[in-house]
This record gives sequence, C-alpha cells and structure tokens, in this order.
Amino acid sequence: MAARPPRREASSPRSGNRIPPQSGACGPVQESTLRHLSVVVMLAAVLLPPAHAQDSNEDKLKRDAIVRVVRAHDTTLSVDIGRVYVKQAALIEARDLLYRKGRDAGLARSRWNLTTPEWQQAERALIEGIDALIEVQVADPAWLDRAWMELATETLNAEEADEIAVHFRTEGGALQRRVIEWFVGELTLQYYTFTDRLKYGVPGSEEEMLKLHRTTVGIQEHFEPIYDLTEYPDTMRFASRDPGVKYMKMMVMQGVHVIHTHLEQVADQARAGIRARAALADRFVAQVRDATPMGN
Repeated sequence: MAARPPRREASSPRSGNRIPPQSGACGPVQESTLRHLSVVVMLAAVLLPPAHAQDSNEDKLKRDAIVRVVRAHDTTLSVDIGRVYVKQAALIEARDLLYRKGRDAGLARSRWNLTTPEWQQAERALIEGIDALIEVQVADPAWLDRAWMELATETLNAEEADEIAVHFRTEGGALQRRVIEWFVGELTLQYYTFTDRLKYGVPGSEEEMLKLHRTTVGIQEHFEPIYDLTEYPDTMRFASRDPGVKYMKMMVMQGVHVIHTHLEQVADQARAGIRARAALADRFVAQVRDATPMGN
C-alpha cells in the first residue's frame, strides 16, 4: 500500500498564516467557559428585571414628582382672572348682539340700552348657562393642573421634579413658590388689561371682579416676608441654577401661554353659545319697537 502524503495545515486565505488543526468541536477549556456563560445568562434572566419594568418604575416616580410640584401651587389668582375674562367676554358679545338688533329694528339708543327692562330681559336670556360654563371650565382648577403637568413632564426629568417638589416644602421654597404664582398671575393680568380683553367697570361682572380684587389683596399681604430671601440659602441656589431657572422659565413663558390658550377657548365657546341663542332676543326687541311711537 502506498504511503499517505503528510497532512497539510490550513492557512488563512488573506494573511497566509497557518491555522493550527482543531482537535474536535471544542476543547475542554471552551466547553467549561460555555457552561459558565450559560449559567450567568440564566441567572441574569431570572434576577434582573426587564428593561420595560425599569422604565415603568422610572415613569411612575417622575409622574409622582410632577404631581407633587404642580399641586403645591395655588392657582387661585390665575383662575379668578379667567372668571372675570370669560364673564366679560360673554356680556360684551351679548350686548353687541343686542345693539345690532335694536339698530336694525330702527330703535333709538334712548329706547334700547342697558337700562331698558326689555334689554335686560333679553340679555339674561342670552347669557343663561354662562355662569355654569365658567364654574366647570374655569373655576375648577383641574384644567390648569393638567396643563402645567404636561409642561413639567416635557421640561423636567424625575430627579429635577423631585428636587423642586422637596424645595417647595421648605420655608424658603414655599415663599419662592408664591413669587412664581404671583408673577404668572401678574403677567396674565397685564396681558388681558393691556389688550382691553379685561376691563374694569363692566356691568354684570361685579361679583367676579370683586373676587379677583380680594385675591390680589390677599396675595399682596402675604408678600411682606418675601422682600428678602437671602436668609434662605436654598432659595439663592434655586434662583441661580437648574432646575430652578429651567422651571421659572417654563412657568412664565409656556405656563402663562397655556392659561391664555384655555381661556380663549372657553371665551369662544361662550360667545358661540350666545350667538346660537340670538333669536331669543327678537321678541324683546319687538316689544320695544311696537311700544315706540312713530318718529321716536
């Protein structure tokens, strides 16, 4: 029998280096390593929580912190501004409509105005349901809590939200929180007064205006201890770095904007309701027209 040629070792097609022959599928060291790795993988699968569970827990902690931050705020000033604005928007819409109806019917202003009993009856018919709308859509501060929570969720992480919530529970932090609330309310009030959206002396809105006045006076009285916050080191840190600076910017910009947006939506809803009831005023206009002598 002819002798076999000697066995040639394989070589790498790229480098030409020879690859030592393999002795079976894997050596004893490799088998031991694989067994060890499989045990580690199994333990990790059992002991470590899945990634989505960790994310869910972090989300829960963040939501809890956001709720604590927002619910620490007193929303009374912003809500009272909204009560006045929506009520006046409804009254002005109703009175503009009544004026046009009287003009189209040929009624003189001396016979058709705010002091005319028939005008007052027509106005009450037009604005029926407005107070209920304000109670549900404005006086209940849930809408503002939701809006600020959405903003805070977009702006802050869990750690930042928790830091702010804890800060607001301190003596200095509580005072600083009041400053933020007052600033937000003041910016909102200036916006509505400077643009003539909210006016003083509008008949029919006296109750809402009186409540707003009492709220502002009460807040100003609370400001006596807030003129100097330097005795509280935590307030200086909050005012000069994040997350305090980030939160303040959020509140005076987006926080004020969401108030405007919501109140405009409610005011538009009130105006639309009055226009839908316009026909209710016709009989009152007719009563005055029919009772007016020719030439008057």
